[in-house]
Amino acid sequence: MAKHIAVDLGASNGRVIVGDLDGFEITNRFVTRNEMLLKESHWDITYIFSEIKKGIKEAFTRYGDEIVSIGVDSWGVDYGLLDSSGSLVSLPYHYRDSRTDGMIEQVCSKLGRQQIFARTGIAFQPFNTLYQIAAMQKNRPEAFAAADRYLSIPDLITYWLTGKMVNEISHASTTQLFNPNTGDWDWETIDGMGFPRKLFGTLVESGTVVGKLHRFVAEELNAPSDIVVVAVGTHDTASAVAAVPAKEGEDFLYISSGTWSLLGVESETPVLTDSALESGFTNEKAVNGNIRFLKNIMGMWIQQECVRYWESLGEQIQWKDLDRETLQGSTYPGYIDPDDQRYLKPNSAQSLMVDRVARQCEEFGFPAPRSHGEYMVAIYRGLAKAYAKAIAHLGSITGKRYGALHVIGGGCKNEILDQWTADETGLTVFAGPVEATALGNMLVQKFATGGIDTLQQGRNLIIKGQSVKRFDPS
Repeated sequence: MAKHIAVDLGASNGRVIVGDLDGFEITNRFVTRNEMLLKESHWDITYIFSEIKKGIKEAFTRYGDEIVSIGVDSWGVDYGLLDSSGSLVSLPYHYRDSRTDGMIEQVCSKLGRQQIFARTGIAFQPFNTLYQIAAMQKNRPEAFAAADRYLSIPDLITYWLTGKMVNEISHASTTQLFNPNTGDWDWETIDGMGFPRKLFGTLVESGTVVGKLHRFVAEELNAPSDIVVVAVGTHDTASAVAAVPAKEGEDFLYISSGTWSLLGVESETPVLTDSALESGFTNEKAVNGNIRFLKNIMGMWIQQECVRYWESLGEQIQWKDLDRETLQGSTYPGYIDPDDQRYLKPNSAQSLMVDRVARQCEEFGFPAPRSHGEYMVAIYRGLAKAYAKAIAHLGSITGKRYGALHVIGGGCKNEILDQWTADETGLTVFAGPVEATALGNMLVQKFATGGIDTLQQGRNLIIKGQSVKRFDPS
């Protein structure tokens, strides 16, 4: 059976996975490394690409001629700017970099908040590509003037694999520079900001075959010359949602759970109402051409930063022990609001995540957490409450009621959070598959290369082959 290589880049780590919808293996797992350079946070993109190549080469060593295609997905909003020779103008910035602080207000004062949302349907987050590019235009005008093309992170990796530049639509839809009504770049916003139109290339749909591996790359990786690279759902959430194990015709509710929690539904058309804007919902493209109407909720990032701090003190944190301590501390009454912007930035000498969690618990009238387990209780309970609140807002916007919730991605392994989410929302939670993003990536590749006739066929194979756990409300 034909195999596919899924390059899945998360904000914390990346994986190169080879296989098919009924089984796969990881050929390289690596940290998606970022570095602080004179107070600027950049992705170490050349290191990330070298690790991608290492995983691809290992995949061909193991399976050779069985492999037919490669697809790349990543977190949203981040990008590289290239000059007219195809070289990076600068290292790609990390979306948590502080250069965008205050940019929402500056851009909205120029173009209008309501007008931007009416055209793009994207919630206002400081890390949106619109504000990142505006910050570069303002603070690094010489570098910005040298830019000739914009490529998202997965578009950039695809370019380095094939030598061809494309802009895949699901990732473009995260930028707040895309118009879901026209299906094209939002030229009114682009022109209003004075961004050169030449930066933004022709958009391609998910499932487009970009081209074959560049011959130099094929030689380096010992790969056959006829391997194709597919523009999958290059935004990782688009790929993850493609793998939701939903039956045909099911109106499903999902959370793609990882560093972020992306909670939403699929809609045939964008939802651009005032209530959608005020509730913080956003409209992004799905791989099937529909809209992923969803809300970004801070996810396991808060937990991860707490653990990183404790480990920096020399503590050995084992996840099973942390789960046990969490259950032991479950009588702790406190919780946080993960939507609070205080949780966006990483640990620093001036502000630790554990201090932010403790401070907000006290602001809500609870004692500060005293143990690792109580910190996790505050985080998990806060997440579950945020999910319930978002689902209630979603129901009021769409006029629909939902009976079940699919939790997919790495965060679905957290069975404590799965159960508390069922309890808070009153919905049955179906947790899995864990590797939803990679599966959705391979599903689109399989469709693009003729292995299946419809995307639903791929979902049906995932339903048959992947493990899903059920959590009923207590």
